[in-house]
Amino acid sequence: MANVGKTVRPQPRWVTAWFIVDAFVALAPPLYWAFDGVGTPVLGIPAAVLYFVAVSTCIATSIVAAYAAEVRNGDAL
Repeated sequence: MANVGKTVRPQPRWVTAWFIVDAFVALAPPLYWAFDGVGTPVLGIPAAVLYFVAVSTCIATSIVAAYAAEVRNGDAL
């Protein structure tokens, strides 16, 4: 109950925009179809695997950036 009476500030707009882009990239089926592995591998890795690794890295980075923004604002636990 340490946060009782504490005001919650909204996330900065750039964090919200980054999350929206993450959701679109992770959930948009046309992007999956474009990287379905039929094309040439990139650095010896199938394009679909490389795509999923890149998307998961981008999502993880956005979560860390959102936490850093909260710490900078003094809102982190």
